[in-house]
Amino acid sequence: MNILRANETAVSKVREFVTQGKIVAAVCHAPWLLIEAGVVKDREMTSYHSIRTDLKNAGANVVDKEVAISNGIITSRSPEDLDAFVAKIIEEVEEGEHKRTDA
Repeated sequence: MNILRANETAVSKVREFVTQGKIVAAVCHAPWLLIEAGVVKDREMTSYHSIRTDLKNAGANVVDKEVAISNGIITSRSPEDLDAFVAKIIEEVEEGEHKRTDA
């Protein structure tokens, strides 16, 4: 994940997806990419325990639960939570496009 968050193409693609209202999902350490894209401020998010401070410092409202969703951005703690994570992704995709009030 460290390599990906240093890749400006990947970072700008995440930012673009959020701006366009596409569903974005990140599990474990992947929220680092969301931090780098500048899209976590004021959003409820979760992640692997070792990066929660990074999320908090970037302005996210950090929670410790299987899945957090905030305006079309889905986060999860670890592969142990994959059942709940995948179920939430399916639910959000079935709902369709998410108009966001902020990007």
